[in-house]
Amino acid sequence: MSKKKAKLEDFHRRSIVRLNVLRAIRLTVQISFLVVANLALSIAFPLPIIGLSYPWTSFPSALDMLQIMIILLVPPLLPLASIVFFNVILGRIFCGWLCPFGFVQDLAAYLFNAKRFISSRIDHNLKFFKYIVLIIVLLTCLAFANLTITNTLDLFAQNYGRGIAIMPFTAIAPDATLFGTIPLLFSLGILPNADKLLSSLNTALFIRYFILVIVLVLAARISRFWCRYVCPMGSLNAIFSSKSILGIYRSVGKCDECGLCNKICPVQIDVINAKIGRIDSKECIMCFECVAACHTDALSITFKKR
Repeated sequence: MSKKKAKLEDFHRRSIVRLNVLRAIRLTVQISFLVVANLALSIAFPLPIIGLSYPWTSFPSALDMLQIMIILLVPPLLPLASIVFFNVILGRIFCGWLCPFGFVQDLAAYLFNAKRFISSRIDHNLKFFKYIVLIIVLLTCLAFANLTITNTLDLFAQNYGRGIAIMPFTAIAPDATLFGTIPLLFSLGILPNADKLLSSLNTALFIRYFILVIVLVLAARISRFWCRYVCPMGSLNAIFSSKSILGIYRSVGKCDECGLCNKICPVQIDVINAKIGRIDSKECIMCFECVAACHTDALSITFKKR
């Protein structure tokens, strides 16, 4: 075996070890945060993630707080400050490392060997859909704010529920169903009793379960489906994250263009064709798998401005 080939194989072995270590660390962080998020610590500062809309949450979701404050005609300075602050400094690291629903999608992708790559054209077009969802959410909140102006919000809440009156998106979001509705049904003894579940099932609950099942099925087929194509919190994070101080940088001189970085990316970023320097993608969730997998050390994590 030539020295060059032996050295290359050594690089590959080291990259595999690094990747496995990174995945173990990220899994530990995700599980730990999920536990902390359920300790009901009542920390008032919102975080730029979804999946914290259940009764035992420690942190409010910035998206939940944004909806409530817009509808109640309160300037949403705190949730916006949270979104801007964290994303400008750390990028979408909350999406990749802390979001509970992101963890669930990672688990589904692992268990069912989800695709990380679909048609580039379809992927590109679908990624715009989450911005449409964000616009719909904001317009809905503005429409509901009119109920506050006309003093009819309480009447609307009596007819349709307080949840949908102040958090219209969260009322149907799959994360809220998974981490809020289902645990609540268990605590009330409705689950796992099938008869009680059927008797309690109404149109609203059926819609929530249906959305959750569809999203989980899609996440099992396409990695991070919800994050990539639907999540309005993800779209808000993306708007402010592309110029974050924390970034991934590519050294063209070290890169041998093997393409592994592209294959391993869970959100299908074209890393190998990025321009020299920073990997400028607002879709990057800062999982750092591309950095760990790169056997030539062409990719690095750096805290610096452009």
